Amino acid sequence: MRLYDLPPELFQCSDFHIHTSYTDGSNTVYEYCQKAVENGLGAIAFSEHVRKDLQYDYSDLCNDVAKAREMFHELQIFIGCEAKVLNLDGELDIPGSILGKMDFITAVYHGFPYDAKEEYLTSLRSMLSDPSVDIWGHPTLLPTRKRMPLYEGEIKDIVSLCIQNKVLIERNIKYGLPDAGFVAIAKEMGARFIIGSDSHSIRQLPNRPMIQEEWKWISRTY
Repeated sequence: MRLYDLPPELFQCSDFHIHTSYTDGSNTVYEYCQKAVENGLGAIAFSEHVRKDLQYDYSDLCNDVAKAREMFHELQIFIGCEAKVLNLDGELDIPGSILGKMDFITAVYHGFPYDAKEEYLTSLRSMLSDPSVDIWGHPTLLPTRKRMPLYEGEIKDIVSLCIQNKVLIERNIKYGLPDAGFVAIAKEMGARFIIGSDSHSIRQLPNRPMIQEEWKWISRTY
Protein backbone atom coordinates (compact mmCIF):
# COMPACT_ATOMS: atom_id res chain seq x y z
CA MET A 1 0.00 0.00 0.00
CA ARG A 2 1.28 3.47 -0.88
CA LEU A 3 1.44 6.27 1.68
CA TYR A 4 -1.24 8.11 -0.27
CA ASP A 5 -3.70 5.31 0.48
CA LEU A 6 -3.12 5.27 4.24
CA PRO A 7 -5.83 6.74 6.51
CA PRO A 8 -5.51 10.57 6.70
CA GLU A 9 -5.76 10.34 10.49
CA LEU A 10 -2.29 8.77 10.57
CA PHE A 11 -0.71 11.97 9.28
CA GLN A 12 -2.31 14.24 11.87
CA CYS A 13 0.39 13.64 14.49
CA SER A 14 3.26 12.41 12.33
CA ASP A 15 6.56 13.70 10.94
CA PHE A 16 7.59 12.28 7.56
CA HIS A 17 10.95 13.99 6.99
CA ILE A 18 13.83 13.05 9.31
CA HIS A 19 17.58 12.71 8.75
CA THR A 20 19.86 10.59 10.93
CA SER A 21 23.57 10.26 11.62
CA TYR A 22 23.83 7.98 8.60
CA THR A 23 24.12 11.18 6.55
CA ASP A 24 23.97 14.80 7.72
CA GLY A 25 21.86 14.30 10.84
CA SER A 26 23.29 14.14 14.34
CA ASN A 27 21.15 11.47 16.02
CA THR A 28 20.45 7.77 15.64
CA VAL A 29 17.22 6.01 14.69
CA TYR A 30 16.80 4.92 18.32
CA GLU A 31 17.28 8.46 19.65
CA TYR A 32 14.71 9.84 17.21
CA CYS A 33 12.17 7.18 18.12
CA GLN A 34 12.67 7.79 21.81
CA LYS A 35 12.20 11.54 21.29
CA ALA A 36 9.16 10.98 19.07
CA VAL A 37 7.44 9.03 21.85
CA GLU A 38 8.32 11.77 24.34
CA ASN A 39 6.89 14.35 21.92
CA GLY A 40 3.62 12.46 21.56
CA LEU A 41 3.97 11.63 17.88
CA GLY A 42 2.03 8.75 16.38
CA ALA A 43 4.40 8.04 13.49
CA ILE A 44 7.75 9.11 12.12
CA ALA A 45 9.47 8.44 8.83
CA PHE A 46 13.17 8.30 8.12
CA SER A 47 13.70 9.91 4.73
CA GLU A 48 17.46 9.57 4.60
CA HIS A 49 19.47 11.21 1.83
CA VAL A 50 20.53 8.86 -0.94
CA ARG A 51 22.45 9.07 -4.17
CA LYS A 52 23.54 6.58 -6.79
CA ASP A 53 27.04 6.42 -5.31
CA LEU A 54 25.73 5.72 -1.81
CA GLN A 55 28.34 6.27 0.91
CA TYR A 56 26.69 4.15 3.61
CA ASP A 57 24.97 0.76 3.79
CA TYR A 58 21.23 1.30 3.48
CA SER A 59 20.67 -2.20 4.86
CA ASP A 60 22.18 -1.06 8.17
CA LEU A 61 19.62 1.74 8.33
CA CYS A 62 16.87 -0.80 7.58
CA ASN A 63 18.14 -3.03 10.40
CA ASP A 64 18.09 -0.11 12.83
CA VAL A 65 14.50 0.67 11.87
CA ALA A 66 13.51 -3.00 12.26
CA LYS A 67 14.97 -3.04 15.77
CA ALA A 68 13.21 0.22 16.62
CA ARG A 69 9.88 -1.23 15.48
CA GLU A 70 10.35 -4.06 17.96
CA MET A 71 11.13 -1.63 20.78
CA PHE A 72 8.63 1.18 20.19
CA HIS A 73 5.25 -0.49 19.72
CA GLU A 74 3.36 2.74 20.39
CA LEU A 75 5.03 4.42 17.40
CA GLN A 76 4.56 3.67 13.70
CA ILE A 77 7.94 3.85 12.00
CA PHE A 78 8.45 4.20 8.27
CA ILE A 79 11.64 4.08 6.25
CA GLY A 80 12.22 5.80 2.95
CA CYS A 81 14.61 8.19 1.31
CA GLU A 82 15.05 11.70 0.00
CA ALA A 83 16.33 11.62 -3.57
CA LYS A 84 17.13 14.65 -5.70
CA VAL A 85 15.96 15.11 -9.27
CA LEU A 86 18.82 15.04 -11.76
CA ASN A 87 17.53 16.11 -15.15
CA LEU A 88 14.65 17.08 -17.45
CA ASP A 89 13.41 13.49 -17.49
CA GLY A 90 12.80 13.61 -13.74
CA GLU A 91 15.42 10.94 -13.08
CA LEU A 92 16.17 10.43 -9.38
CA ASP A 93 19.60 10.15 -7.82
CA ILE A 94 18.92 6.78 -6.23
CA PRO A 95 20.55 3.36 -6.56
CA GLY A 96 18.22 0.67 -7.87
CA SER A 97 19.56 -1.78 -5.30
CA ILE A 98 17.63 -0.13 -2.44
CA LEU A 99 14.26 0.39 -4.12
CA GLY A 100 12.67 -2.73 -2.64
CA LYS A 101 13.79 -1.90 0.89
CA MET A 102 11.73 1.20 1.57
CA ASP A 103 8.18 2.31 2.28
CA PHE A 104 8.32 5.53 0.27
CA ILE A 105 10.41 7.87 -1.86
CA THR A 106 10.51 11.63 -1.35
CA ALA A 107 11.67 13.46 -4.46
CA VAL A 108 13.26 16.90 -4.14
CA TYR A 109 15.13 19.58 -6.03
CA HIS A 110 18.54 20.58 -4.71
CA GLY A 111 21.34 21.48 -7.11
CA PHE A 112 19.45 21.44 -10.41
CA PRO A 113 21.61 22.00 -13.53
CA TYR A 114 19.03 24.16 -15.36
CA ASP A 115 18.00 27.76 -14.77
CA ALA A 116 14.89 28.40 -16.86
CA LYS A 117 11.46 27.94 -15.29
CA GLU A 118 10.17 25.95 -18.24
CA GLU A 119 13.00 23.47 -17.80
CA TYR A 120 12.12 23.15 -14.12
CA LEU A 121 8.45 22.58 -14.96
CA THR A 122 9.32 20.00 -17.61
CA SER A 123 11.42 18.11 -15.10
CA LEU A 124 8.82 18.46 -12.36
CA ARG A 125 6.07 17.07 -14.55
CA SER A 126 8.27 14.07 -15.35
CA MET A 127 9.13 13.50 -11.71
CA LEU A 128 5.50 13.69 -10.56
CA SER A 129 4.61 11.13 -13.22
CA ASP A 130 7.15 8.63 -11.87
CA PRO A 131 5.14 5.84 -10.18
CA SER A 132 7.90 5.29 -7.61
CA VAL A 133 7.55 8.81 -6.14
CA ASP A 134 5.34 9.09 -3.05
CA ILE A 135 6.12 12.56 -1.67
CA TRP A 136 7.15 15.84 -3.28
CA GLY A 137 9.58 17.18 -0.68
CA HIS A 138 9.96 20.88 0.21
CA PRO A 139 7.80 21.86 -2.79
CA THR A 140 8.64 25.03 -4.74
CA LEU A 141 11.97 25.47 -2.92
CA LEU A 142 13.93 25.72 -6.17
CA PRO A 143 11.74 28.33 -7.91
CA THR A 144 11.51 30.27 -4.64
CA ARG A 145 15.28 30.45 -4.37
CA LYS A 146 15.66 31.30 -8.05
CA ARG A 147 12.86 33.89 -7.89
CA MET A 148 10.79 32.14 -10.52
CA PRO A 149 7.15 32.69 -9.44
CA LEU A 150 4.67 29.96 -10.27
CA TYR A 151 1.40 31.25 -11.67
CA GLU A 152 -2.05 29.86 -10.97
CA GLY A 153 -2.29 27.86 -14.18
CA GLU A 154 1.14 26.33 -13.60
CA ILE A 155 0.25 25.42 -10.02
CA LYS A 156 -3.00 23.79 -11.11
CA ASP A 157 -1.15 21.76 -13.72
CA ILE A 158 1.36 20.58 -11.10
CA VAL A 159 -1.30 19.78 -8.50
CA SER A 160 -3.33 17.83 -11.05
CA LEU A 161 -0.33 15.57 -11.59
CA CYS A 162 0.08 15.09 -7.83
CA ILE A 163 -3.54 13.98 -7.55
CA GLN A 164 -3.48 11.84 -10.66
CA ASN A 165 -0.30 10.02 -9.61
CA LYS A 166 -1.04 9.84 -5.86
CA VAL A 167 1.88 12.05 -4.82
CA LEU A 168 1.59 13.64 -1.39
CA ILE A 169 2.56 17.31 -1.15
CA GLU A 170 4.82 17.95 1.80
CA ARG A 171 4.27 20.96 4.01
CA ASN A 172 7.90 21.45 4.98
CA ILE A 173 8.30 23.05 8.40
CA LYS A 174 11.96 23.97 7.93
CA TYR A 175 11.36 26.06 4.82
CA GLY A 176 7.72 26.99 5.38
CA LEU A 177 6.81 25.68 1.92
CA PRO A 178 4.66 25.52 -0.04
CA ASP A 179 3.23 28.94 0.68
CA ALA A 180 -0.37 29.86 1.41
CA GLY A 181 -1.21 30.65 -2.21
CA PHE A 182 -0.05 27.25 -3.41
CA VAL A 183 -1.74 25.43 -0.52
CA ALA A 184 -5.05 27.20 -1.15
CA ILE A 185 -5.11 26.09 -4.79
CA ALA A 186 -4.03 22.56 -3.94
CA LYS A 187 -6.66 22.26 -1.21
CA GLU A 188 -9.43 23.44 -3.49
CA MET A 189 -8.41 20.84 -6.07
CA GLY A 190 -8.41 18.03 -3.49
CA ALA A 191 -4.67 17.36 -3.15
CA ARG A 192 -3.38 15.52 -0.12
CA PHE A 193 -0.66 16.86 2.19
CA ILE A 194 1.86 15.44 4.60
CA ILE A 195 3.95 17.21 7.27
CA GLY A 196 7.74 17.01 7.28
CA SER A 197 10.02 18.82 9.71
CA ASP A 198 13.23 18.17 7.74
CA SER A 199 14.84 17.53 11.13
CA HIS A 200 18.57 16.91 11.31
CA SER A 201 18.63 16.46 15.09
CA ILE A 202 16.20 15.44 17.81
CA ARG A 203 16.17 19.07 18.98
CA GLN A 204 14.39 19.93 15.74
CA LEU A 205 11.82 17.15 16.01
CA PRO A 206 8.38 18.73 16.51
CA ASN A 207 5.95 17.65 19.18
CA ARG A 208 2.30 16.76 18.63
CA PRO A 209 0.96 20.33 19.18
CA MET A 210 3.44 21.70 16.62
CA ILE A 211 2.36 19.14 14.01
CA GLN A 212 -1.29 19.86 14.75
CA GLU A 213 -0.65 23.58 14.39
CA GLU A 214 0.68 22.98 10.88
CA TRP A 215 -2.50 21.10 10.00
CA LYS A 216 -4.60 23.93 11.41
CA TRP A 217 -2.67 26.38 9.25
CA ILE A 218 -3.38 24.24 6.19
CA SER A 219 -7.08 24.04 7.08
CA ARG A 220 -7.30 27.85 7.51
CA THR A 221 -5.58 28.61 4.23
CA TYR A 222 -7.91 29.89 1.47
